[in-house]
Amino acid sequence: MLFSQRVVALVVAMSIGAVTAGCSSQLAPDRNSDQTDSLRLTLVHINDTHSQFDATPAKVRGPDGEPLYTFIGGHPRLLSKAQALQQQATDNGDASLFLHGGDAFKGSAYFELFEQTINIDILNRMGIDAMALGNHEFDIGLTKLADFAANINFPLLAANVETAAEPVLADVANFKRYQLFTVDGTELTPVAGVSDAAGKTIVAVFGLALEDMRSMVPETGELVFASEVAAAQNTVNYLQAQGITHIIALTHLGHQRDVALARQVNGIDAIVGGHSHSLLGDFRQWYLGQQAPYAELIANPDGIGQTCIVQAGQFAQAVGAAELIFDRAGRLSQCAGENTLLASRDYFSLALRSENSRIPQAEQQKTENYINQLQRTAIIEEEPQLRQLIDDVYLPAVRKAYGAQISATEQTIPHVRLPGSGGSDQHGSVLAGHITDAMYYWLNQPAVRAKTRRQVDFTLIGAGNIRANLEAGAIYEGHIRLEVLPFDTPLSILSITGAELTALLADVVGATLPEGAHAGKFPYSSHLRYIARETADGGAVLEQLQWLQGERWQDIQPDATYSLATTNYLANGNDGWQRLQQVQQQSTDRIDVIIEQQQLAIYPLKRVEAITDSSGQQAFVPQYQQADGLPCKTAGNDCKVAAAAMIDYLKATPTLWQQQRQPTVTLNRR
Repeated sequence: MLFSQRVVALVVAMSIGAVTAGCSSQLAPDRNSDQTDSLRLTLVHINDTHSQFDATPAKVRGPDGEPLYTFIGGHPRLLSKAQALQQQATDNGDASLFLHGGDAFKGSAYFELFEQTINIDILNRMGIDAMALGNHEFDIGLTKLADFAANINFPLLAANVETAAEPVLADVANFKRYQLFTVDGTELTPVAGVSDAAGKTIVAVFGLALEDMRSMVPETGELVFASEVAAAQNTVNYLQAQGITHIIALTHLGHQRDVALARQVNGIDAIVGGHSHSLLGDFRQWYLGQQAPYAELIANPDGIGQTCIVQAGQFAQAVGAAELIFDRAGRLSQCAGENTLLASRDYFSLALRSENSRIPQAEQQKTENYINQLQRTAIIEEEPQLRQLIDDVYLPAVRKAYGAQISATEQTIPHVRLPGSGGSDQHGSVLAGHITDAMYYWLNQPAVRAKTRRQVDFTLIGAGNIRANLEAGAIYEGHIRLEVLPFDTPLSILSITGAELTALLADVVGATLPEGAHAGKFPYSSHLRYIARETADGGAVLEQLQWLQGERWQDIQPDATYSLATTNYLANGNDGWQRLQQVQQQSTDRIDVIIEQQQLAIYPLKRVEAITDSSGQQAFVPQYQQADGLPCKTAGNDCKVAAAAMIDYLKATPTLWQQQRQPTVTLNRR
């Protein structure tokens, strides 16, 4: 059982065809309205599920203050809770919607094997009413995204994405800007337009995707991504002109941008978000920290309206439920709710979670009672039919794909995006440090250097390249290739000056620090150490930046040139690392490394271009000297080079986990 758990302008046409209200989650009711006739709507919501169909490992502070190790979430458990919440809404006389804030793709062995097809199968059984378009929905190309959108039984929403020029998506009817629902008592029914509503109350849900998608996602074809704020306001205006007053934004922008959206746009009653993996509320008992309040109300720029903001974490570990109450004029009068973490009945005293560390039967009921009394937590049984489907149809292939054992660890090797989050200290991710060490080790092996003719001085990786902890227990190749580093990650080697490196790190670190910011860009390093301090204006300044030359740490010199290795995704300037693109705008000595038919293959570049589309958004396009691009999809080729490096590193250093790694990243917050 444990193994199965572990595998474990434009916007106008598109719309048609500023002050926080504190931590309050309630608006004063309109005294002139008849509350008995108001609309009551419950939003049940999830986001950033990332194909985590099984429960994921977690730990919780036990009754005696010591950690207990367990599993939480997973789609069968999530389905049970979502159904219960919607039934509760019905019993209370409320209508309800079940919404997904995007990023169903990427993040598990199931996805690596079954891609969009397993998401179509599982999500179609969940009763979802609408989903936002996430950036990771592009990870396997437009054709497979189109297949997903065409075959799910709910709409995929993005009001600021124009598909007309992209033939793969232009005719996918289920890819929409918004969806209307009529309200009849507790029932909500999707309709095509106002004329189909027969005079019933209408709730509109519109989607928003990242306006800077091109700078994050290499394969967006001819799609055009318009301004989030402008598209949102024009969509609201268009809906209101049709007499629709109950409007929900389903976004994949991140909590920070959701707050900014509410401060700049009038008329959105609630924003159901994703992208930043924000588990809003206090989950410190689960070592998951305390984030911004759930159902926080943000004042709109007109000084009249307010917008309720919610988001529900990541990996199907929790589900949110917000009750919205509207007065007869259609104004939001109340908004309240919480995220609920989905706990199981399995608890262990050791991170290995072996049967001999399972808590004694005599303590089981006491532990369950304790877990159930924790705030924002509930023990939830898995929905049996969905569990059986996963076990029978998909799990056997996943087990087979994990391959040979390459290592073992008695303790979980944790990964967090931002130092100080998820129970980490100011040094952040332990696992990221080991992965950058593996990249340094692998690229500097004599056989690799003989091919690249490069000595790498230091390595960097973005936190978002790493998708999972490395859990305690036996470590198989599949844990690295399918869970921890599932992306195609060719490695790039390029020259950079000390001044350029300093600017890069200050920019990227600073961009992760505002509350609710997307932290996937945060940089971790090997043979390069830095201390970053948060400044009064919310940015970052480097107080130390050194590289390990031989056995001695040396200060990085602004005018000196160094050899940096990172993933080619970041080397192209994606995800906020645009300084690297700028370094290569005119020319570059960069080479990209992949494994081609089991042999190293080197692809030299000429430059990296920044191409601006008609909406003003940029895409970063590498220009190779002797190829149109990297042949990552060719049979027999392997572009998961970072994963290959980590696997080889673990094989070469069997006692790695018994050694204390000195941290190379330090972030000091105000």
